[in-house]
Amino acid sequence: MPAPREWCLRETRFIMIRTAIFGLGKVVEHIQLPACHAVDEIQVVAACELVAERREYMKRHFNLPAVYEDAVTLVEAEKPELVIVATPPDSHKQLALLALNSGAHVLCEKPFMRSLAEADEVISAAERQNRLLAVNNQYRYMATYREPQERLVAGDYGHLFFLQCWQQMFHPAATDATKWRAELKQSTLFEFGSHALDLMSYFFGALPIAVNAVMPRSLPEYDSDVLVQMTLHFPGDRLATLAFNRVSRAPERYLEMRLDCEKASLRLSLGGVARASLNMNRYDNRVRPTIRFSYVKGGEARAEIGTQSRVIAKEPQSAFASATAAHLRDLLTAIRQPTISHERAYHAREILRTIFAGYESNRRRTTVNVSEITA
Repeated sequence: MPAPREWCLRETRFIMIRTAIFGLGKVVEHIQLPACHAVDEIQVVAACELVAERREYMKRHFNLPAVYEDAVTLVEAEKPELVIVATPPDSHKQLALLALNSGAHVLCEKPFMRSLAEADEVISAAERQNRLLAVNNQYRYMATYREPQERLVAGDYGHLFFLQCWQQMFHPAATDATKWRAELKQSTLFEFGSHALDLMSYFFGALPIAVNAVMPRSLPEYDSDVLVQMTLHFPGDRLATLAFNRVSRAPERYLEMRLDCEKASLRLSLGGVARASLNMNRYDNRVRPTIRFSYVKGGEARAEIGTQSRVIAKEPQSAFASATAAHLRDLLTAIRQPTISHERAYHAREILRTIFAGYESNRRRTTVNVSEITA
């Protein structure tokens, strides 16, 4: 593998890492490429995309140095040191193995893999090649979630014992403009759920040990999991609930969380917040009026104690690209360590196993221990 190029900029020395992107869909246009351009050490040398029109558009729009039709030709010609896999999940295993076996580190978009067997195969390749492998669960790098987690670790709010997570919108899989998403039968939990489950484990500092999930066919015209209700048991007798509703006619809530702690309750909102309210709240046997106003396009975190509500973090603009940039910086730090850690890859595998435990729980109509899921 060629030595990385060294650049000097304003008397600061950067070691550039040659980076390639597999796939040039909307997620790359709006998240991955803006994130790469925001990180000084990332040098995007090439990308690949099957669709010719998309290749030409993205090459012009982002001034990409080289765009190939297939990943094999790209890897042979460019020899990237870091590959971002941003293609549909059916191709993740093949492309991740191609990148790892060529000597590149890999950041994979979610969903990670189609099965635990695929995840194990790719992780084994990362260990064999001594290369970093991670999934872009970037939400934990947003201030909306990072600041509350840091305060939880510091003990500001006491013990976290209950977490609620919900999403409401009208967006069943069958109506998605992206073909592979529209064809998914295991859809909402598999395609989006890794973000919510990663955040839960982030706040609890542990993975769930058992789940009970129900995915009713309330609207038979949709044959994917448009409704997901899930209860998750965490170590230490802690509990979380997840409710995804992709056929709601109510105002959209992209991702909402309520964290109940000993000393406060935290409300975390992502996807734009526009609220103005006057409420009467009973607290300490007295009724008090509460006035609240919020307007941000990104996200907001509030700490609430009775009638008191205080903003502890907010992002005025969408933070998906900036959080991915922060994730990339974190990965670059990990790549430079003397020993490559595979903890991120195993964490992604366990999140995937929790998702499959949810589907198995729905099939059996009973609680399932996550450890039971082996395939």
